[in-house]
Amino acid sequence: MSEEYKDLVTQFALVSFLFPVLLGAILIWFIITYQKRKYQYETDKKDALLREQSLIIEKHKAVEDERTRIASEMHDDLGSGLTTIRYLSDKALSQVKDTGEAEQIRRIADHSNDLVRNMSEIIWAMNARFDNAESLVGYLRRHAAEYLDEHQKPYAFRQNSEGLDQIPFSGERRRNVFLVFKEILHNTVKYSGASEVMIQVQSGDVFEIHVVEKDALGFDFDTSMEKGNGLFNIKRRMESIGGHIRFDRRPEGMNIVISLPIQTSPNE
Repeated sequence: MSEEYKDLVTQFALVSFLFPVLLGAILIWFIITYQKRKYQYETDKKDALLREQSLIIEKHKAVEDERTRIASEMHDDLGSGLTTIRYLSDKALSQVKDTGEAEQIRRIADHSNDLVRNMSEIIWAMNARFDNAESLVGYLRRHAAEYLDEHQKPYAFRQNSEGLDQIPFSGERRRNVFLVFKEILHNTVKYSGASEVMIQVQSGDVFEIHVVEKDALGFDFDTSMEKGNGLFNIKRRMESIGGHIRFDRRPEGMNIVISLPIQTSPNE
């Protein structure tokens, strides 16, 4: 075998040995580079998600602070102004002698009272400090006590749920539920003929308010809704916040159920 042939065989053997080693090294470099880029991409993606969540939280906090600020200013400025008008109207009414003037002043006083009440409801709904079920239930209880006592209607208000302060309720949901509840009590006093009203709040998978009209006349919801806007508005309000309202006739009276799914965030 010639020297030239031996050198060629040696070179071929060397290349045959080094080529897999070089190929393996390139493959290892490629895998390491890919893993590093993949890790960097996932890290950047997580950082971007965290920044986005942080911005959402900051934005939500800013909106809550602004809601609370506006509610506070409305209470301090508009609320006090309306209360002053009501006070001055009541004072003028006690001093006026002319019947016509007294009627006009009485209308001013009544409108002032209505505006103060409506303003109070709006301020309560806007204030982010009250964005939970506990605040809602407390507000419903107070309204029921004032309204049913005013119309001399016997009632009971019960709640068998704990942790209501941990259940988020946005201002929009609270206000719509309150307006539906308010309309139900109005219809109960005006039309139902109920001898007594039982109100019960409970929470589990859903948040529910039961209004039981004892010995009520009862009605068919679908038929009655076609005749007036009150029931239609009730249904529309509940649908707008993802809730439901049900009217059940029972031997002991009428059972009205307001139900909403429990949410984990007031923004949902």
